[in-house]
Amino acid sequence: MAVSEYSEMNFYVKGTECSDHQALSVAVLLGDIQETGDKGAGDCGFDRTVLNANNACWILLRMKVHIERLPVWREDFTIRTWSTGCQKLYFDREYEVYGSDGERIGWASSVWIMANIETHRPLIPGKVDGLPSPVVQRDLYVFGQICPKFKSLPAEEVMTNKPVITKYADYSELDHNHHVNNTRYMAWVMDALYKCEVDLSLIKDFDITYVSELRSGEKVDIYVIKTDYGFYVTGWKDESVRVFDSEIFLSV
Repeated sequence: MAVSEYSEMNFYVKGTECSDHQALSVAVLLGDIQETGDKGAGDCGFDRTVLNANNACWILLRMKVHIERLPVWREDFTIRTWSTGCQKLYFDREYEVYGSDGERIGWASSVWIMANIETHRPLIPGKVDGLPSPVVQRDLYVFGQICPKFKSLPAEEVMTNKPVITKYADYSELDHNHHVNNTRYMAWVMDALYKCEVDLSLIKDFDITYVSELRSGEKVDIYVIKTDYGFYVTGWKDESVRVFDSEIFLSV
């Protein structure tokens, strides 16, 4: 199918979306990125309603984000996204964020799989009746490669620390899939770092890997570990199930 070189959406920073330093909160930015990604997927023939009709869904595996600056209160900004296609089971989607002056102020990369909506077992791209084959919009990677992985710390190293905060999958944390939306994990990361008195305005890069879903009523303990580059923040359920891992890089 013929598609445009990229898809984009326009946003406006509301006061209720700002953090305490008068700029868009990181978790809201992630939500806006994913809304744009949803539009991009639809433009490529993989709209959520089409997937649902074919008993399929998208699952985000990991994302890497670089921030030159965050959009500020009352600023209009634009997010642009494109698909670079699919390698085996893995779909790559790239993003750029532009401020009201047209300057590029951030970029991101993400990896997704298409899965059975009930079992969440991966589906083979191009092999699902009713769905198209993967589409390449642009052969351009904002980090020069598909969203890179980072190494998770082993459980025994994490558990030598005490959790900084504990979060619960309460009603306001759930999305239409009845589990905690992945953007909320980053909001929890911010809460944990704030508890450690980290200046969140210094965050320039972050990576997050999604490992396990969190459903209504479940809780996650969040650990913060200081590193040479910034912080490693991870969430665990019952000290036995890894929920997410993240790396936070601070500007110097």
